[in-house]
Amino acid sequence: MTVKQNTLLDALVSSTGNRRKNRVTFEAAMKKIGVSSVFDIALMSKADFVRQLARFSDANGAQAYDNAVAYTTLIARLYREHQTSSTTSQALDARSGVRAMAPQGPIFSALFAEDWDNFCRPGAVGADDSPAAYLSALKVFVGQLESTSTDPARLLLDRRRPDLKSLLITPESTFTPQPMLEIVNDVLTRNLLAYLQTVPADKGKALPAVLSERQYPFALPYNFYHHQCLLGLSGTKPGLGLLNYRISLKLPITQDAGNAYGAVQQPAAQAQQLMTGLSPQQQRLLTAAAPFSHFYLNRNDLTVNWKSPGNCHLSPHAPMPTGYVLPDGQAAVGVGSPAVTAPVSTSSGTNTVPITFERAGHSDKQIVPMFFASGAAVNNTTYRFNHLHAASRATVCVHIRTHSALPPLTPAGYNATFDMLLLSGTVAHPLSKARRRVTLTLDEEYQLSDVQKNYFTSTFGVDISTTDTGLLANLDTFMQHTGLHAQEVEMLFSRRGFEVRLSPNCPSTNAQSAGLLGNLGRAFPHANHYGACYINGVGSDNYTASTLATTVPHQYEQFDNAMDLQPFEFGDKKIWRLTLTSLDRLDRLQRMIRLQRWTKIPFAKLDTLVINAMRAEVKTNLSLEPNDNTLRALGVYHFLDQRYGIDPEEFAALMHHLTPYTNNKDDKALFDKVFNEVLVFDSPLVLTQAAFNLTDPAHRKTVMQLCAGLGLQPTGDSLGLIAAQTQRWLGSLKLDLNTVSSLFRQARIARFFGYTVAELLTLANLLGGQHFKTQLASGQLGSQTGNNNADILDVLMQLCWAAQWLVESKQTVAQLQRRLGPNIPLMQPHDGARRPQVEAEQLSDDLRTRLTTLQVDVGRKVVTQSQISTLNLPATNDDDQPLDWFTLLTSFNVLNATGLLIGLDQMTFTDEPMNWLGRSLDNLLAAQKLAPGVKQASKAKLIALLLDTHDHQVHLLATLLQETTQLPVDRAVAVAHWANTSVFSILLDAQGDGPELIEQFQRVSRHAEIVVQLRLSNRALRTFVLNPQWLGAYPITNSEPSLADLYLLERFSAWQQAQSQPEDSLLSYFSLANPPAAKRKNKTQRKRVSTAANAELATLLNWTSIEIENLATLLPDGIATSMEQVDWIRRCQETCAASGLSAQNLLQATALNASSSLTDWKTVGEAAVVGDGMA
Repeated sequence: MTVKQNTLLDALVSSTGNRRKNRVTFEAAMKKIGVSSVFDIALMSKADFVRQLARFSDANGAQAYDNAVAYTTLIARLYREHQTSSTTSQALDARSGVRAMAPQGPIFSALFAEDWDNFCRPGAVGADDSPAAYLSALKVFVGQLESTSTDPARLLLDRRRPDLKSLLITPESTFTPQPMLEIVNDVLTRNLLAYLQTVPADKGKALPAVLSERQYPFALPYNFYHHQCLLGLSGTKPGLGLLNYRISLKLPITQDAGNAYGAVQQPAAQAQQLMTGLSPQQQRLLTAAAPFSHFYLNRNDLTVNWKSPGNCHLSPHAPMPTGYVLPDGQAAVGVGSPAVTAPVSTSSGTNTVPITFERAGHSDKQIVPMFFASGAAVNNTTYRFNHLHAASRATVCVHIRTHSALPPLTPAGYNATFDMLLLSGTVAHPLSKARRRVTLTLDEEYQLSDVQKNYFTSTFGVDISTTDTGLLANLDTFMQHTGLHAQEVEMLFSRRGFEVRLSPNCPSTNAQSAGLLGNLGRAFPHANHYGACYINGVGSDNYTASTLATTVPHQYEQFDNAMDLQPFEFGDKKIWRLTLTSLDRLDRLQRMIRLQRWTKIPFAKLDTLVINAMRAEVKTNLSLEPNDNTLRALGVYHFLDQRYGIDPEEFAALMHHLTPYTNNKDDKALFDKVFNEVLVFDSPLVLTQAAFNLTDPAHRKTVMQLCAGLGLQPTGDSLGLIAAQTQRWLGSLKLDLNTVSSLFRQARIARFFGYTVAELLTLANLLGGQHFKTQLASGQLGSQTGNNNADILDVLMQLCWAAQWLVESKQTVAQLQRRLGPNIPLMQPHDGARRPQVEAEQLSDDLRTRLTTLQVDVGRKVVTQSQISTLNLPATNDDDQPLDWFTLLTSFNVLNATGLLIGLDQMTFTDEPMNWLGRSLDNLLAAQKLAPGVKQASKAKLIALLLDTHDHQVHLLATLLQETTQLPVDRAVAVAHWANTSVFSILLDAQGDGPELIEQFQRVSRHAEIVVQLRLSNRALRTFVLNPQWLGAYPITNSEPSLADLYLLERFSAWQQAQSQPEDSLLSYFSLANPPAAKRKNKTQRKRVSTAANAELATLLNWTSIEIENLATLLPDGIATSMEQVDWIRRCQETCAASGLSAQNLLQATALNASSSLTDWKTVGEAAVVGDGMA
C-alpha cells in the first residue's frame, strides 16, 4: 500500500481543474525540473522558475514561487530561534551579599544561550560571511542572470571560467592571492589547448611552439621563451646580444679594422641582430625571401604592350640618367637582338629577346620572342630597351609586348620569371640602382603557386589564388586584418594628414620635381620619397582600371607610383580603397606594420631607418628587401638609443642621407633641425649643389653655417678634419646631401662619446686606421657574406668599447695616442693609398740637453785599452806570443769595438751578470795557452772590471729613464727589451750623431711611462716580456707599444690591484698554466694541468671551479694560458654577476641565433627569469 507523504510542495499552489493535452500536475512538473524542496525553488530566480514550470504544467508559477520563498523564510527563522535558545540551566556562580539572594540577572548570556559548538569560528571557510560563501553566492547569482536569456551568443560563465565548477574550496584556494594575469593565462591556455586538439597540424604540439609558428593575427608570432629572456635581462642588466659583446673572445685591440669583436660562438653580426629585441620567429618573418615578383604580366598585357611604372623615386634630389638591362645568367632569358645585357648610347629601335616559358613540374618549354623597349610615361614613343637615357623631365618606363602571336592557352601554367636592372651613371661606367622582378604568363591570369598561396594565408589570413589584391585593397578589410586604425593607415602610407613635405632649404635639381612633364601636376615630393619608401618598393603596375594608358591619370600613376587612399562611390556610400597595390607591396605592408609594433618607432622614422640601411648596402640590396643588415642596423640603433639616446632619423643618417623631409605638420625636417634651427645669418643654409672649400673667403658664410649646425669651429683641427675625410671619400665638397650627411655623421658620432671630432678621428685611427675613418665619412654597410672588414655598425660598436675602456682605465684619447706612438696601425689603408709618414713628437730643449749628457757619459763608462792595461794581465802566453786582451774581449763578443758590453743586449728573468760574464771569459781563457792559476787570476781581474762596467752602463740608462719618466731603476732593462731594444743598443746609438738615439729614447720613454702609470713590477714586466705568449696571442703591430700590449698589461694591473692575493700568486698561475712540454704530452697530463690551473684561477677570482671549467670549454686545452684568456674569464665573471646567469647559461645565451631551437631558448629564458628573481 502506497503512503502519500504530505510536503510543503503540495501546499504551494492549488491544483488546476482541467489540464491541456501533454501537461502534467504541479507535483509531476517539480520532479521533471529536479525540485524536491521549497529550498530548491528559493535558490532559483522567479523568472527562471516560472519559465521552467511553464514547459510542463499550467500551474500558477508566480504564486508557487512566492509561497515557497515565504515558507523558506519561516523555516529559517524557526531554525535560528531553535539554535540560539536552550532549556539547559546555567550553573550559578558562588555569590554573596544581596546578589546571592536573587536569581541571575537579565544578562545576554542568560537570555540568549548561544550553542557556539554548532557555529563556525570567525574567518573559517564555512562561515556565511567568508570569501567562499560570497563567491558561492556570486556564482549562483551569475547563473540566475544567465538563465534569464536564451540568446545563443551568450558567453556563459562555464565557458569563460570552466575551472570554477571543479575548483575545490580549501583555505589555500580561498585565501591565497592569485594574480589576475595568471588566471587569464590559465583560462586561455586551457581553451587554446582544447582548440589545438581539433587542428590536425597542431595536435600534440606544445602551446609555445604553436604560438611561435603562427603568423596571423599580427600579434603573432610569439616566442614565450624569448620574452622570458627580455624580461629577465631587462633594466640595468646586459641583454641578449650585448652579452656577446661583454664576453667577446676578441676585443678590438688588433688595429686591423676587422669585425671579430662581438663573436663568441656566433659571429658579431648575430650579436647585433639579437640586440633588436626581436624573437627568432620575428626575425625570420621580417627577412624571409620575398615569394612574389614585383610585376605579373598576363596574356592580355603581353598583347597590348605593357608599360612599367617610372623611377623618379630613385633620385628625387638630383638628375639621374636611366637605362635598363637584363643581367646575364638568367634561365628564362635568351640572347637578345641587339644585346640587352649592357647599356648603350644608341636610342633608336627595339630589342627582341627570346623568353623561355616553363610549367612547374614539367620538362616541356615554350620559347616566345618578346619586344623590349623603353620610353617616357607621357607617350608611347619607344627606344632601345638598354638605351641609357639622359636625365630629363620624363621618367623612363619599360615596354614589353609579344613579337608575334602567343601560343595557345592550353595547356595552362606556362610562366617565365626574370630580373631587370635599372642603371645610372655612364655607358662606360654604369651604376646599378634597382632590381625589378617580372613574371610573364601565357594564361589569362597568373595562378599563384602553393607556396605563394600558403605564404599569403599564413601572414594575412586571406586565401587568394591570383594576383588580384582587390579584397585587401578595401580599406575596411585592410584595417580589419591588420588591426590599424584610420590615422595609423595615413601614417603608414604618408598620405592625407601625413603628406610628405620637403624642406625649402633642400630644393631638388631633378627636372622631374616640377611634376609630370613639368606642367601636368604631381610635383615632388611623393610618398615613396619619405615615410613610405619601403612599403612602395620598386613599383606596381596595378593601375586604376578605369583609366587608359594614354590618359593623364594613368600617366600620373606611372609617374607618382606610390600607394594612395582614394574614395570610390558605391551606390549612396563612399568606400575608401588602397590604390596601386600588388602582392609584393602587401607583403611589404605586413612586414612594416609588424616591425612598427615590435619596435614602437613611428612609421616615418622607422621607414627612414630601414630604407637608409638598405641604401647603405649600395649594390647588394637593389630590391630594397629586409635582410640581416637591416636587423643589424635595428640592433645597433636599439643599443645606442638605450645607452646614449638618439633619434631614429639621426641614426639613419649615420648610414645614408640626413633626411630633408617630414610628414609631421608640427615638426621640421631633420636637416633644418640640424642646420637651420637657429639662424646665424640673415638666411638659412640652402643646399644649392655648389662646390665650396674651407679656405676661400667667399665661402666663409657657408663654413660658419656648417659649424653652427654641427657644433664645430672653423679651424683645421675641427671642421677641417672631418671635411678632409669627406673630401677623401666624395672627391670634392658640395652643398648637397652627400656632403652635409657625411659631415653630420662624423660630428654626431663624436657627440655620442663626448669627444671632439679630432679625438674621434684619432681614436678611430688607433683602432682601425684609414679604413675606420672612411667608414665614419661614408657610413656604408658591408656585404652579408664573406666580409671580415668592419662596416659603420661594427665601427660604432668598437668605438663604444674603446670609449668605455678609456673611462674605466682613466685615460684620454690624447694619452692613448701618445703612448702608442705615431706608427699606427699595422694594416695598410684599404683604398691602396700610401700611408703618410707621421712626424715624431719634438723633444724639448731640456731633453735634448739630457741626451747630450748621456752621450758624454757613455764615452766615460766604456772599457778602454788603458783600463785593461792597468790590470797587469799576462802580456804573453806560455808560447811567448803576445796577448792583446782588449782585442780578445772584442773577438769573443764580450765587448764591442767601442768598449760596450755586448751582453747587455740580452735579458734573463733575473740580472746575473756574473754568470754570463763568467761563461764568456771561460770561453776566452780556454782558448789561451796559460797556466790554470794564471787563468783564474786573469779571470778575477777581468770580472771585477767588467762587473763594474756593467753596473755603470746599465746605470746610465736607468738614471736617464728615472729622471725623465720616474721609472724605478730596477725596471730599465725590462722596459728597454719590451720596447724591442736593449741597453747595449741605446748606448751604441748614443755613441753616434744620428737621429737613432732620439727615436730609441722616445720609444722607450713611451713604454716606461706606461709601466709607471700601471705600477707594473720588475718581475711582472720581465715575465711577460720573456714569455709574450703569456700575455696574449695578438699579432705585433707597427705601434710601439701595441694597443693589445697596453690593454692586456692594464688589465693585469687592474686585476692585481683589485686582488687580496700577492702579485707572485698571479704570476705563478701563468707558470702553472704553461708547464713544460714534457708535462703535457698526453691527454691525462693535460687534464691534470687544466684541473689544477682552473682550481687555482678559481681561488684567485674568488669563484667556483665548475664555473671556470664551463667557460674554459671554449679555450684551447680547456685552460686559460694567457692574460688575454684570463681577462676573458674575468669579463665573463663580471657579466654573470651583472646578468644573474651562471657561466653555463651565459655561454648558452651567447650561442643563440635565429636558427636556435625552442629548447635552447627555453633553457636560457628560464635561467634569465630565475636569475632575475635572485637579483
